[in-house]
Amino acid sequence: MTVDIAGAAAALLAADDILILTHRRPDGDTTGCAGALCRGLRQIGKTAYIMENPEITRRYAPMIVPCRPPEGFVPRYIVSTDIAEEKLFPDTAAPYKGKVDLVIDHHGSNPGFGKKDLIRPDAGACAEVLYDLLMALGVQLTREIAECIYVGVSTDTGCFKYSNTTAHTHAVAAACLTTGIDGGEINRALFETKTMPRFQMERIVFDTMAFYEDGAIAVALLWRADIDRTGADMDDLDSIASLTRQVEGVQIGITLTENKDGTVKVSVRTTKEMDAAAICKKVGGGGHIRAAGASFDCGMQEACEAILAAAREQYHAAR
Repeated sequence: MTVDIAGAAAALLAADDILILTHRRPDGDTTGCAGALCRGLRQIGKTAYIMENPEITRRYAPMIVPCRPPEGFVPRYIVSTDIAEEKLFPDTAAPYKGKVDLVIDHHGSNPGFGKKDLIRPDAGACAEVLYDLLMALGVQLTREIAECIYVGVSTDTGCFKYSNTTAHTHAVAAACLTTGIDGGEINRALFETKTMPRFQMERIVFDTMAFYEDGAIAVALLWRADIDRTGADMDDLDSIASLTRQVEGVQIGITLTENKDGTVKVSVRTTKEMDAAAICKKVGGGGHIRAAGASFDCGMQEACEAILAAAREQYHAAR
């Protein structure tokens, strides 16, 4: 059942013993939303925790790790934040598939898998939706909550430079800044500071990037051997998919990352001429118009051929 901000707020006000879920390979938006929601619910007297996510990286861990549920906690209300579909649940959240009471999201591809679904595809980040919801709940915007929301908004809009950035995006960020958080330092840490493994992986991306369709499509392969050799972890690989789109003339940027179990994660980033979600949908994935993804159980070569074929098909259809 689709609900608006008021409907979602009413549902949360009537609930308690709430467990909040984040998605696989958690980014700043899902963790920022979960962190802000948990702290906001506690502020208005609710018992709320965030489900442990085994893939959480050191960059985003402070927002959710302190909110893990104690042993023996039995939730009575389940909320998902920034999760486009149930297959994106981490292994720890698998028992809650088909049991989510409230979905909070901004992915247009979300089928609405909750008993109640608050989905706003017009929002550049799910954190924008979460901010509106917290305000409807009467939550006071503390610095701790504001930092969580700001991280979510900033990371999902590429530090406010992606085309999904709107006036509402900036309004939410401005509200967060009024609490006294240091937006400049947050963005520096998120977008400018690189570990040595991250620097080495970026060099590999640029050295090995292949181009197709006269440079309109760029493909980067991140092999597990290179990831292990550089010592890069999930935090070092965060947002690395955006590099392919930085080359002039590239309209479709594709990054394939080999996972430890041999499966492959594909990230697609596009310019305004192309639809990333449409490309990924052809291979069983989904996401946003400018940023989408898919997963393959096959090896890198087969995955590369499949996503490249889908990208080429979309490229020629859009011309």
